[in-house]
Amino acid sequence: MSHKVVRECLYPLQTPEAVTAFTSGDLPVNVHGQQFYDKYAIKFTDDGFWKVFDFTFLAGGPFTHTDWESGIRKAVISDKLARRLFGTVEAVGQTLRMNYADYRICGVVKEVSRAAESSYGDVWIPYTANASLLKDNISYCEGTTGEFQACILSRSRSDFEAIRREMLKLQSTFNASLTGTKLNYMHSPFTQWQAVLGTNGFSEGTVGEWLKSTGAVILFLLLLPALNIIGITLTQFRKRRSEIGVRKAFGACSFSLVEQVVIENLLTSCMGGLIGLLLSFGLLSLCKSLFFSGDVSLTHDMLIQPLTFVAAFFFTLILNLLSAAIPAWRASRMPITEALHDME
Repeated sequence: MSHKVVRECLYPLQTPEAVTAFTSGDLPVNVHGQQFYDKYAIKFTDDGFWKVFDFTFLAGGPFTHTDWESGIRKAVISDKLARRLFGTVEAVGQTLRMNYADYRICGVVKEVSRAAESSYGDVWIPYTANASLLKDNISYCEGTTGEFQACILSRSRSDFEAIRREMLKLQSTFNASLTGTKLNYMHSPFTQWQAVLGTNGFSEGTVGEWLKSTGAVILFLLLLPALNIIGITLTQFRKRRSEIGVRKAFGACSFSLVEQVVIENLLTSCMGGLIGLLLSFGLLSLCKSLFFSGDVSLTHDMLIQPLTFVAAFFFTLILNLLSAAIPAWRASRMPITEALHDME
């Protein structure tokens, strides 16, 4: 979308907590006295960007609303770039040069992963400092198209519909000023969850379509280890049926036998889950180049969502316990002679 659409249809929104518009580009970044030819990811944005996305500032702070309105050439850079250019993260007040213009560094943030596509960058500057981004191509679609994307931060999930209604109201007012063009949001705005399902603004993803593609793969990845665990558990249990017969012969009750088997499997499952979690971190760190292109940094909170891990572990745990408890209960109810002879 164009800056005109952002200015007239998004910035006036009152329902959201924050609205930000941004665009990206790759430019060489230099400092006085040094010439570098490597290009870095530049994010042209506004002061609302720092409200919508969470950043960890290691030095200084973001540019302000006044800086953005005035088009002052300030920049926030990543700690990785700060060390590359200045040898330290204490780079606030230093000057860097991009596209024949000088920018004063006002803040240094912890490096953002490339996986965080909307917020990723090496340098973040006010887009108002770039005059070309403020020019709308009136000759094409009456200046409604452009390079900008936008993200909206809602105060709560209950505000989603109110935000959509307010956007449509502003859209109607905006369209009244046009002659041969009409602004249409189509399937925008969409939530992060809708984006996971495949919604991209031009088409809408559904749970059914997601289940046919990604969901089927996830279900397979869950069932495969679960079935393997069930097979291993049943195989190990068959070897212990004679042991159950011996214990019953010495007076052990059925409940205590089943309880012991369940506790043993519970402890084994928990140990296996912990080992699997640690191996997942290690293998993904070693093999991330197979899954991600370029220099992608991944933090622990990006690698695993606690709720997802707990759900997958609970699913596997239930299957494992059932595969142990049910045969144990059946074996404990068998005649001692059959259990001693390990009969089916």
